[in-house]
Amino acid sequence: MSYPNPPQNADEKTTLLEFLNFNREVMIAKASGLTKEQLATRAAASSLTIPGLIYHLALVELDWFVGDVLDEPLGEPWSSVDWEADPDWEFDVAPTLEPEEYIGAYRAAIERANEIVEAAESLDQLSVRSHPRTGEPWSLRWILAHMIEETARHAGHADIIREAIDGQTGDWVGLEG
Repeated sequence: MSYPNPPQNADEKTTLLEFLNFNREVMIAKASGLTKEQLATRAAASSLTIPGLIYHLALVELDWFVGDVLDEPLGEPWSSVDWEADPDWEFDVAPTLEPEEYIGAYRAAIERANEIVEAAESLDQLSVRSHPRTGEPWSLRWILAHMIEETARHAGHADIIREAIDGQTGDWVGLEG
């Protein structure tokens, strides 16, 4: 799969969304060409796996865009999880799933998040839910910037794990045409 660099001269919404989309594709590409056994690999002392990171990002996308922006339920499998019993459920269960399951969940979350962003009249739109400590809502602009940061950070984690598996590194691993 090939994914272009974000545009250099676009409006703010397009720029933010395309940087996020680029990092999303980098994240998915980290799983490209690996077996289920390789995908269960952990690097160093970390408990993180590439599937766990991807499934976590699926949850995070839904939590911010569906949960916080719209105040709607996240749906399954997320609604049935006992988060108090296993706060890292998405990280723990993902390596047991087939790649199509966690990547499919991530792609569905991305599609839903992008629909919400595209439907917004402005990046100044505020979330329905508010910060639990400050009581202030988040702007869509802030959420997009945060999602770029979170996705890129986890892509870095995935890069380290991928390097431990097969020596491949960089944003373009799996994104080449």
